[in-house]
Amino acid sequence: MIQGILAYQFILNQKETGEIEPEFKPIQLVFKKREEKQYSKDNYSELIVQNDIFAIFYQHTTGVYTTAGGYSNFYSGRLKETSYHVISYFKQEAEGSQFLTISLFELDDEIEIYEEIIKSMAKKLDLMFETLIRAKNTRQLTLITNVNSQILDELKLAIFQVERLSRLDKLQKAALIFNSNERLVILKTLKEVPISKREMKKKLEAIKANPNVDILIEPFLELNLIRRDWIKGERDKRTGRITNQGEYLFLTKDIILSRVPNVTILNRLKEKEGKTKLYSNYYNKVIEFFSNYDPLQINEKDQIKLAATLLNPDIYDFINLLRTNYYPLDKIPKILSQWADSEEIIETLRDLDVVTEVKDDKDRSWLVLLTDIKPLIIFPEYILPKIREAFTTNFITKEIAKKAYDLLEVTYPEKVEF
Repeated sequence: MIQGILAYQFILNQKETGEIEPEFKPIQLVFKKREEKQYSKDNYSELIVQNDIFAIFYQHTTGVYTTAGGYSNFYSGRLKETSYHVISYFKQEAEGSQFLTISLFELDDEIEIYEEIIKSMAKKLDLMFETLIRAKNTRQLTLITNVNSQILDELKLAIFQVERLSRLDKLQKAALIFNSNERLVILKTLKEVPISKREMKKKLEAIKANPNVDILIEPFLELNLIRRDWIKGERDKRTGRITNQGEYLFLTKDIILSRVPNVTILNRLKEKEGKTKLYSNYYNKVIEFFSNYDPLQINEKDQIKLAATLLNPDIYDFINLLRTNYYPLDKIPKILSQWADSEEIIETLRDLDVVTEVKDDKDRSWLVLLTDIKPLIIFPEYILPKIREAFTTNFITKEIAKKAYDLLEVTYPEKVEF
């Protein structure tokens, strides 16, 4: 879970002796509210010490970056002196002012899923930092106060969004698979052949340094899509060495992020307004979409877009709202977070054909869920000949092939409910 987000300006203070004393001057420090010990500006050194702050700053500033017009970049890693992960954002303005914003997470947090929230925050902070420097240079005290308040609100929003995203349901855990290049590699690899955890890590290292395979496969395990098992290996009679031994990963179910009609809305409209233009218009739009839709032909890019949508807390809350009701376009309920932009959310969902507008008899526009999103779990029958071929070509051993077949047989009756 996120522990806090800390925003600093890097300042070089000159002493009377002429010596330069660098300092990270806090702009705003926001901490997660805790039932146990609460962190504040007075005790947050237990989260991150000065040495680690300077180390993060060093990571940003020693790379080969152009400083023309200012530049920004991100860094993620583990702190040296305290047990936390960080995602940091560095911004240098054209006139030389430097800002560092550090988001702190627990070590077992999968920080990759929060990167979009942090990047969205950083994009807004860019303008705020620029305005803050201009206000300080011109001594506009009211503007300085306002900008500081805006920065505080932005950090609070980011923490709020991260906390919501940390409470994923099954559908969102399925979306995690399609929202990660590393997990897509895992899925594609296991569709071809069982593979050892060690070899899987080597594959993932080609796209990410030090991948944590255990964390990456968590959604697969929770949804019963893969199994992990120990293979004893085989001893070479000539050398005595044991090969192909270790923990292996086996695909037992395939998954697709699919569109489905929302039966609840169809039935409600039919019961209440079955003879009206509103129902007929909506029914025709649903028929038109699904008559040309084949979930088995959906391309990867579409699934990635759907996954990103499901992992946006405000958008996901809005989809849940529309699963059981429909609303006049001019009276959308204000139940989203205070920071959510309803018009932007609707536009995003309209572009993805998740929502549609339907006219009633009085020509009033209603917002209705056109397609719901639901994972389609498939028995991977296609992998059976691939396992046989991998064995006959000595790519995998007899024990690995037998284990794969056994697991597919045992897990065949299992159902995954969403």
